[in-house]
Amino acid sequence: MHSDGHPAASEPTSSPADGTALASTPVTAPGANPVLDYVHGPVGLRLPDVAAIEPGHFTTAAEAVVAEQRQAVAAILAQADEPSLTNTTIRIDQAKEPAFRLQALMRLFESNLQTEEFGTALAAASQLLVRSRLQLLLDGQLFARLEAVPTSELNPEDKRHHELLIRDFVRTGVRLDDAERTRVAEISAELDRLEKAFSRHLAADTSALAVHFDDAAALAGLPEAAVESAGWRARQDGQDGYALPLLNFTQQPQLAQLHEPASRQRIFEHSIARGCRGGEHDTRQIVSDITALRAELAQLLGFRSFAEYTIDDETADSPDAVGDLLADVLHPARQTFEAEISAIYEQFEPEQIAPADVRYWLQRLQSERYSVDPQQVAAYFELTRVLHDGVFYAAGQLYGVEFRPACDENGEPMRAWHPDVTVYEACENDRAIGLICVDPFARAGKRGGAWMDQLVSPGRLTGELPVISMTMNITRPVAGQPCLLSMDEVRTLFHEFGHVFHGLFSDSTYPDRAGTAVPRDYVEFPSQLNEMWALHPQVLPHYARHVETGEPIPDALVARIREADDVGAGFDTIEYLAAALLDQSWHLLEAGERVDEVLTFETAVLEAAGFSPLVPPRYRTTYFSHIFASGYAAGYYAYLQAEMLAAFATEWFEEHGGLNPEAGDAFRRAVLAPGFSTDPMETFTDFFGQRPDVGPLLRRRGFAPRHDTAT
Repeated sequence: MHSDGHPAASEPTSSPADGTALASTPVTAPGANPVLDYVHGPVGLRLPDVAAIEPGHFTTAAEAVVAEQRQAVAAILAQADEPSLTNTTIRIDQAKEPAFRLQALMRLFESNLQTEEFGTALAAASQLLVRSRLQLLLDGQLFARLEAVPTSELNPEDKRHHELLIRDFVRTGVRLDDAERTRVAEISAELDRLEKAFSRHLAADTSALAVHFDDAAALAGLPEAAVESAGWRARQDGQDGYALPLLNFTQQPQLAQLHEPASRQRIFEHSIARGCRGGEHDTRQIVSDITALRAELAQLLGFRSFAEYTIDDETADSPDAVGDLLADVLHPARQTFEAEISAIYEQFEPEQIAPADVRYWLQRLQSERYSVDPQQVAAYFELTRVLHDGVFYAAGQLYGVEFRPACDENGEPMRAWHPDVTVYEACENDRAIGLICVDPFARAGKRGGAWMDQLVSPGRLTGELPVISMTMNITRPVAGQPCLLSMDEVRTLFHEFGHVFHGLFSDSTYPDRAGTAVPRDYVEFPSQLNEMWALHPQVLPHYARHVETGEPIPDALVARIREADDVGAGFDTIEYLAAALLDQSWHLLEAGERVDEVLTFETAVLEAAGFSPLVPPRYRTTYFSHIFASGYAAGYYAYLQAEMLAAFATEWFEEHGGLNPEAGDAFRRAVLAPGFSTDPMETFTDFFGQRPDVGPLLRRRGFAPRHDTAT
């Protein structure tokens, strides 16, 4: 890494060039297990042979990796030499690396290729890896040797990595007594099992609650392509009529479009019923067990609550600071929402508005005020053009990187894990710097939402370059029809590529500190920042062209889209804040507190905070996979914390001319490249010259007058 104003992160002081580069000795013979073949690498910008992988390969691979780690730890402890960075810290990294790589491949199958058979095998493999990780991090002898490593002569990056590794041991519980360490290991393994179960049961219940309609008249208001897609989905399920699968959040997108109130209500009822209608896929018992165990774990580790334990490792400092941030935004959001509801009653005089109807009336208000027809807007946002001429164009202008289809050794397009996936090679100065796998369409066996992941994390210690996946759940168009994106989907595409660039531009020595391996309340900052280019006047004209005529999007329509953006901002913010408050409340429970009446607790929390019943949380407890299955426990507030940083950085870019290559290069190298090899908030503050306040965030959300946009 070379960065302005920061110490250069050179090779480790003791230089991995002497043979300490991360590698492992396979226990299983090469070729016997494609999972192990990929894990042991070197990967070298290639993808796993998914077609050759069977469920049992993951269990076998996990067993082999666990055995390797046990052997590696024993070898570290058997050394007679005094502890050093090379023979202790880096060798612990070596011991952990195969599991680190295996877990990345497992996440791909869990998220993009889930089946019942793979789910069972992955859960078993995960239990093996969790127990092995705990065994390493709770090993008192290993920790004593790690603590004895001298650090006075280490360069800043090596010293930080060493200190973070010590912190990992301590936060896991290595300083506890034997009985407490045993209990920590038991809780952690059980939490992993419960989180996997939550994910599986939620996926099954979400699939079962897909909404079927017999008559197309019930779908009046949906675009023709969406109706055709619903018909296709029903036929795929072996049914007549039309099927609307549920996405992961409360407010399904069709609620903004359907004219028939009964159709809206039916979809809404299906959405909020996930995980709480009894039967084998009810998640309420799992929620009770998870939150009670997390509270007990936090107490064992010296914290009053799991929220306190989690936030201690984030940039926000404390649950009180999180509460202050939520409160700072809630008041203006509530005022804005009240004005939105008043405007709906004044404009349309509905008899009543139910929670299932708010999105619909906000859409009507938006259309009435600004004549913004979502179908008209979508005609300018064809998926491939948005990606190539929008996302890639902006990145090329700002960061000097280009993207081209990746080819295999035969010159054919590189194949990934599904025919939907397109693989791109990111290049700089005609040199490949990483692979990006774009998996855009919803399908069976794929969890909802949108996300980025690092299939291979880069690092100078391994010599690997990043291999990144970017996943969305766009409705697949009917064969022969273009894939047109809503404005929200356009923003989501830019958002997820903000994560991609964070991983792609990583310049760190250690893979487990590289790219997006930063605190939860910082990791969303680069992605939310990248959203600024979606409607930016230097980018939008380059890609927003009518799918039939090729005409650029009219300036007048762009102006209306910008003005219409603020309609619903109060609602959107409140539903987010309600979910963030639920998350904090579940994780402020203390050891010994257990909540069995899950929905009663949820209602009490929201009523006590004065949330309107018209605005259910973005995720209700029983389908809040962010916090019960996806690593955001006590951390869902992170999106708002990170958006505060992104809003500040957005205004900085505007002040520096928008798509300014010099500003982009400086930001890339000083802020994106370090990953977690420097302290993120120190890096941010050093680069921008100050810590952000809430003002730019309020302007970004339309709760205060905005600054002029660069042209």
